[in-house]
Amino acid sequence: MDATTAWYWISSIFLAIILFKPTKKLIFVQRVRKAERKLKRDLTIEEREDLEKRTKPITAVIVLSFALLFNGVLMGKYYR
Repeated sequence: MDATTAWYWISSIFLAIILFKPTKKLIFVQRVRKAERKLKRDLTIEEREDLEKRTKPITAVIVLSFALLFNGVLMGKYYR
């Protein structure tokens, strides 16, 4: 593994970690609002916790995919 490949993976993982929390919050709020509109009532604490648990894997896939693609485009443009 050369230095460029190592830098690609390290920076992609770091970017994904940085983006995880705000992206999770954004997706969670959207899912809560959608559920409240559908049910026409406020969600209970248990329902919110369940939605939050199901939001984490979705967020991880989205953020990791974005970070890998974003770094791939940047590194392809400037380092190759």
